[in-house]
Amino acid sequence: MTERVTDSTSVRIRYWYGRLSDPRVGFLILAPAPVVLFGFAILGTIAPGRSTIATVGAVASTATLGYALRAEWGWSVLGAGPQFSEPLEDLKTVLSVVLGAVATLAVTAELGVSSIVAAGIVGAVGVVVLADYDVPIYCGAFVGMTSPELFTTYAQAYLAGLLAGLTFVVVRPVFEGFGGKLGTTAFVAAVPVVAFTAAEFHSDPLPEPTTNVLAVGYSIAGAAITYAISVRLGRGPVLASSVVGIVGGLALPAFHPAVGELLAAAVFCASFVGMVSPDRLPGEIRVGLAGAVAGLVFVYTTPYLGGSGGKLGTIAFGACLSVWGLERLWLKLTEPQPTHDSAPRRASSDSGRN
Repeated sequence: MTERVTDSTSVRIRYWYGRLSDPRVGFLILAPAPVVLFGFAILGTIAPGRSTIATVGAVASTATLGYALRAEWGWSVLGAGPQFSEPLEDLKTVLSVVLGAVATLAVTAELGVSSIVAAGIVGAVGVVVLADYDVPIYCGAFVGMTSPELFTTYAQAYLAGLLAGLTFVVVRPVFEGFGGKLGTTAFVAAVPVVAFTAAEFHSDPLPEPTTNVLAVGYSIAGAAITYAISVRLGRGPVLASSVVGIVGGLALPAFHPAVGELLAAAVFCASFVGMVSPDRLPGEIRVGLAGAVAGLVFVYTTPYLGGSGGKLGTIAFGACLSVWGLERLWLKLTEPQPTHDSAPRRASSDSGRN
């Protein structure tokens, strides 16, 4: 009798624990973040003296992003159920995110390297040392990319890492295969922690037009190269992005002393696009287009929410969704429409069979 009561209690606990991973909850947590940043990009493009072409591109990308979110909600979220998992395994996942966050901040603050290189190192080490948890560790690394001027204590990194780890578990059923999902998970955890402190987000001036062109070009290359390493060479998305981030973070400041750090950030942002699953964006052409969108949004959001961990990943997430939504919209608009005389023929055929 006691065993039966215990089993019943265990079933109820697992049921309610599983409800935490309701896809609708995860969708509502992640979906607003890219919309906000794409909205800021539109604001950036309409600044005096900016390109009308950039404004059109930002507005169009935001529109297809919205269509993608609508499609994902209707096709995947509403029809999916919660993903049940073992609480102990989820605890290990959360702790892995915290580990990645604290380790990345420590490498940045203590060794004096850029947050891009630090995150790349943590991601690569995670693949080699803790391969079963490399994805949550890399998610935590994006939390740890928050500027040390915003995270002034390790306690903040621990807290944001914990929030990101819990979010990681909750959003697991949604947006599978989209590049930048890990960064968005980090972003929605890091921003509230920073917002409740006295620190202020960085606000950098918009880059010059020539720098924008370079950033978009490097973003296309960074996304395509990451995708090729991940998919074509079979090295996996975490290692591919980490390698591109480390190389870009070291090489571009040397090649472009004046704007190298900005370009390195653009490449790292695009590397998250390249982490996309081929089920979502198959081939380098689609991935390169998403890289271009990420580069565009990246340069025009420099005045907003600077220094926050996960911002680059959220831009990449929105870019992947935007291109995926564009393809879905194109297929919908170009699919053959039934002719007016097709219904009578079907009715006649059906009556013949009866």
